[in-house]
Amino acid sequence: MEKRTLGNTGIEVTDIGMGCWAIGGASFRGGVASGWSGASIDASLAAVKAAWQAGVTFYDTADAYGRGKSEVLVGYALQDVKDQAVIATKAGNSLAGPGQHFNEPYLRGALDASLTRLEVEAVEVFLLHGPPVEEMTDELFALMGDLKASGKVKSWGVSIGSADEGRRALEGGAEVIQLVYNILQQDVARQILPLAREQEVGIIARVPLASGWLTGKYDENTRFPESDHRRGKYDAARARETAARVRQLDFLLDEADSLAAAALRFTLSHPAVSTVIPGAKTAAQVAANVKASGKPLSEAALKKIDGLFAA
Repeated sequence: MEKRTLGNTGIEVTDIGMGCWAIGGASFRGGVASGWSGASIDASLAAVKAAWQAGVTFYDTADAYGRGKSEVLVGYALQDVKDQAVIATKAGNSLAGPGQHFNEPYLRGALDASLTRLEVEAVEVFLLHGPPVEEMTDELFALMGDLKASGKVKSWGVSIGSADEGRRALEGGAEVIQLVYNILQQDVARQILPLAREQEVGIIARVPLASGWLTGKYDENTRFPESDHRRGKYDAARARETAARVRQLDFLLDEADSLAAAALRFTLSHPAVSTVIPGAKTAAQVAANVKASGKPLSEAALKKIDGLFAA
């Protein structure tokens, strides 16, 4: 598999990583679904092990994924190779209910708890999990620097949801930015990727398959289970709109084996992207994802996508 350097951290990662939110399975915060349906422990362990066997070295998780279950599974599945794997985790979202915490006692405790669940002494990447701009104070950034100096964190960054958050994270010295970047959702990335590349900041591209829509297996009639976080995001109207947009991408099958492969290759085509982290709940999904490694889309395909979704 192709490898890239995570910004100026010196950390080498495979261009295709593994997003480990889904293996945390169904979970709820304050009665609201915050996980994924259809995950089993045995299949999840098999998926992580299959990723390693396929050459994947980068694994992205968070304490809130399955209320710690994802971290436990990643740590267990990689127990014999953790000295070679690159693990990123996040903190800031409450495990117990709605809300976020970015104060020093909470983050120090959350980091130690994550290290315990992962069964490691340090993580290669420690990310703040979606802090709003007003929470990203100079004091918070100084704390992240202290955590790195402690040796428990080798690099730090921010998982962002908006361009304003991205700009503030870059201003505060983040070494890594994680953001949504896929064919259907490009707005934030268009604003942040050039800045990150200029500052040599590592980019982890998340949701490359648009929460599964870019696999081509969903349509306007799709309704997600109550236990799936997508249930609250894709009502009937949004499902119809998204399905219509996805149908415009049939031309990509002329140069890729599947729509999902083309979607991953699109994300990898941007020179600022260090790694892309498609989620996988099974070994078969992992096998399909890794085929996109080292294969950017053609310029013609990229131009056509730009024409369809530039706005």
